[in-house]
Amino acid sequence: MSGIRQVLRGELGDNFTRFFIAASWFLMAGAALVALLISSEKMSVGILIGGTISGLNYIGLEKDCRRTVQWGTIAAYFGGLAVRMALIALAVTIAFLFFRNFFSPIGLFIGLSIGIINFYILVLGMLAYKFRVKEA
Repeated sequence: MSGIRQVLRGELGDNFTRFFIAASWFLMAGAALVALLISSEKMSVGILIGGTISGLNYIGLEKDCRRTVQWGTIAAYFGGLAVRMALIALAVTIAFLFFRNFFSPIGLFIGLSIGIINFYILVLGMLAYKFRVKEA
């Protein structure tokens, strides 16, 4: 629990990226479960596919950022970014061409947005913590 409090206080240490990635996976699983309960299996599968692509992208982003710091050049980051964007485009294209009957495109969009949704939840949590501390 102290790790969550550190993040909410804005202390973004070494464990922040692990926390963010783990939170994204849990958010994806929760969204897929909710979609399964209130919508359809296709929606849930779309969220799982999109969330997996998004989660793998964030793992690659962390590695690119570490490589950039280690090598001291921004070229490492942009090289990794270009490769990841191409792989994401390829994965989404293949999914639409060959597996479009197995998932919902709206679910795929929601799944691809999991990281962004997680980021906004984190920022709102930080703001709520900041304002709560000021009032106390």
